[in-house]
Amino acid sequence: MAETTKYDVAVLGLWWSSNYGSIMTYYSLYRLIESYGYRTVIIDRPGIGPDDFLFTTDGRRFQREHFPVTPVFQFHELGKLNDYADCFVMGSDQVWNFGICEKYQGAFFLKFAADNKKKLSYAASFGHPGFFAPPEAIEETKHLLERFDGISVRESGAVDLMRDTFGIVPERVLDPVFTVDPKIFEDLMKNSRAAKEREKKKEPFLCTYILDPTEEKREAILHVAGEKNLPMVHMLDGYTENFATNKKAMHLDGVVEDLKVEDWLYYIYHCDFLITDSCHGASFAILFGKPFICIGNAGRGLPRFESLAGLFHLEDRFVYDAEEIEKRPELLESVDYKEAHEILKRERKHAKKWLKEMLEAPVRNEAYQEPEKSLAMKVVLKLYKTVRPLISDNTKARLKAMARRK
Repeated sequence: MAETTKYDVAVLGLWWSSNYGSIMTYYSLYRLIESYGYRTVIIDRPGIGPDDFLFTTDGRRFQREHFPVTPVFQFHELGKLNDYADCFVMGSDQVWNFGICEKYQGAFFLKFAADNKKKLSYAASFGHPGFFAPPEAIEETKHLLERFDGISVRESGAVDLMRDTFGIVPERVLDPVFTVDPKIFEDLMKNSRAAKEREKKKEPFLCTYILDPTEEKREAILHVAGEKNLPMVHMLDGYTENFATNKKAMHLDGVVEDLKVEDWLYYIYHCDFLITDSCHGASFAILFGKPFICIGNAGRGLPRFESLAGLFHLEDRFVYDAEEIEKRPELLESVDYKEAHEILKRERKHAKKWLKEMLEAPVRNEAYQEPEKSLAMKVVLKLYKTVRPLISDNTKARLKAMARRK
């Protein structure tokens, strides 16, 4: 049997898909934690078999090239992860959206982690204004959250949600993509297929990143392209099973096929204007200082869009109906990023400081180094002290012996 490789930190979250924003979120978090000197591993998706399609995604391809992962464990085996690291970090994006996290049997609240392990969340998101779970699930989640040494969330509304639902007040921090040096993204895009192809053209272009194409969004895109007189490059959801349907719905020339996350970065970074219905699409537009319009996507959680817009004081770049775009010519103007990037600088400093301090802090409940053994011992001894006056000397001896057993 191969020896388990030991790490300082293990990160769990939704990195394994073909969602380009999620891939970059977990790469960023990995790079951030590593920059503090902690040897870091990403936890593989629990419960999958060797032939699962998740082994064929762009997220998986990117992982093989850029960061280590643990072996796959079935849900009943997740306790074995305690052999891999002394600190577990629940990562960002919609990991606490009940519709997603309920599938993971408490793993997304680090149920598997022993009491003597540090447990943190970094920029977790609920995705929606509520934790839409039955009462018993809310109660269990509250218990699991109370075991955490530090909790941070991504959206401002999540702070209120946690306080009202679980009686816990978390820290609000930036999505990991905002915390790292943007140069790491530039390095990724240098060798992309898009970089090689665009070298030949060297012309300005309008870029779109649309997860859920509709006729209204299509008409808005054509309007902006016409007004700005720009050729178009269209990027769709990375899930291959959705590509044909989405391409048909988009019904526009210029849709990029076989898009890799490095290409995705390149097109956003180099475009002259971006239209997106993705929260991460808007995030990278802000990070790269690009003029953009973001169409709020109710099906994917409006609070995420509202929080991002409000945080950077860029509410005027977000619309919640694609038909608004033709009625608002100011949306086609450039963006003054001076204030937004000052906010980014301040928020980045705060987020990095919070995570660094949490990683350096001692385990809050380290007194319970061996939780099952020590708790059982305390229960037995307490019962012994209670009933001691009522029992014989022989029984006392037997109880003492039981309390000492491993």
